[in-house]
Amino acid sequence: MKWLIGLLTSIILLSACSKQGDTPVPVGQEAKLLNVEYGPYPRNRMDVYLPANRKTDAPFVVLIHGGAWVAGNKEDFKGTQEWLLQLGIGSVSMNYRYVDANTHFTELMDDVHKAVSYCAGKAGAWQIRDTRYILCGASAGAHMALLYGYHYDTEKRAGGIISMVGPTDFTSPAMLNNAVTVGLAQAVGWLVGAAYAPGQPLDAKFSAASPVYQVTNVPSLLMYGTVDNLVLYSQAEILSTKLKQLSIPYKLVTFPNEGHDLGLSKPANLLLAQTEMLNWINQYGK
Repeated sequence: MKWLIGLLTSIILLSACSKQGDTPVPVGQEAKLLNVEYGPYPRNRMDVYLPANRKTDAPFVVLIHGGAWVAGNKEDFKGTQEWLLQLGIGSVSMNYRYVDANTHFTELMDDVHKAVSYCAGKAGAWQIRDTRYILCGASAGAHMALLYGYHYDTEKRAGGIISMVGPTDFTSPAMLNNAVTVGLAQAVGWLVGAAYAPGQPLDAKFSAASPVYQVTNVPSLLMYGTVDNLVLYSQAEILSTKLKQLSIPYKLVTFPNEGHDLGLSKPANLLLAQTEMLNWINQYGK
């Protein structure tokens, strides 16, 4: 009997979580809708933060967590959501399926598309904008934000992208060899859907998964540390060179002598990152 009660309780809780997004939220009311279900898979959940007195022309940010495509959670961006909320900016922080032998970047792009489309569909109920979202990701999430904004955003809902230390080119030997060195080769192989063999020709999927080969006219803010041993600074240089060649609005913000965390524990670095993010959000999210 206890197991039945537990099962029924779980079903009720999951149902409650999934229906939070269906409830209209008055403009004068601040709301935090947790574990909103945006798709059919267990990890298709998002946390929605809506400030009070919001306007439908105010920016709205879609946050995509990092974790090498095999770890991490939407709660990793909780601090950022709280910060944006205090500034009167709405946001969602989304979970997505982890990659494995059967789940690759195309499935992750489908998750992002479902999340963005869900937000657009709830624009009336949530009293938010339905387009020109800012896609903001960290590490693996930044890669996803770039790839989705450039190539998979078929409804053109992205107004701008913020990439914090996101991989940009999986055809780069330096990047691939470094992935082997730091133990990320399997994760990259699962993401791409093909294995990397040093000295052997690359499967076309490596370029298909690379934002630099999919670039379109979406303004992009790039923030990278010069001594990052996980995502090499050269990844930032490769993408910024491409954006410059195509005359696409971008800004590369460099954090000298900082690694994968951009040294954000240092007040000066945190202030720099927040200032650049807020400027980008206000410029391209309206």
